[in-house]
Amino acid sequence: MPKRRRPAAAKRSERWLRVAVNEAPERLNERVASTFRWDKSHQIRWLSPLANDQFAEYYDQSFLDRLGLSELRVPLGNFWPASGPRWDGLGKTESGKVILVEAKAHIDEVVDFRSKASPESLKQINRSLAQAKAGFAANVDAPWEAPFYQYANRLAHLYFLAELNQVDAYLLFLSFADAPDVPEPCTVQQWEGANRLSKRCLGLGTNRLTNRIGHLVWRVPDMLSNKALHQTGGFAARR
Repeated sequence: MPKRRRPAAAKRSERWLRVAVNEAPERLNERVASTFRWDKSHQIRWLSPLANDQFAEYYDQSFLDRLGLSELRVPLGNFWPASGPRWDGLGKTESGKVILVEAKAHIDEVVDFRSKASPESLKQINRSLAQAKAGFAANVDAPWEAPFYQYANRLAHLYFLAELNQVDAYLLFLSFADAPDVPEPCTVQQWEGANRLSKRCLGLGTNRLTNRIGHLVWRVPDMLSNKALHQTGGFAARR
């Protein structure tokens, strides 16, 4: 199964996402529901990264299996080559909504200049990026291959699920502000500016697909405001 078990110790976004999912899920769920404007009936069950699953990251067919999406009308292999995005987090609501999470704590990581796939795989990637770009009704002049390639390939997978397979899927970009283990920690305002710039550079407007994209900025000190979390520095820090 293509999943990647992660070491017990972690830092930056990997560390803080573990804390959010394993120690502050109710607070995380409230913020996710608010981001997508869901009512409180949408209870989220987080499927990764989980302490009892060695904090594994899922990718390729395994992320679909983890979400209970093993049988799809359009197979993933028809859309994207092997060794695709490693999902930082996966979740599913009781009503069947699925959530893909891309987490960041260091703003420099937002820039990703290009895919490192083989030439043959790159042809498939570029075809699918172009298809997704049209599906999002993005500006035709916006470059999706660089310099926000990672953002773009996550959008492409949202398109694959929501448009090609009619899955009730959502993509969450979770940015951790004021993270103490990051060089030059970013404020909430800086993250919000970076998110606006990314969307602008990718030519995104507003349609039925872009409404499935959520940007959540969460200050690490606020997440750790609970006394127990504050004392330990979070789940991963105790290990």
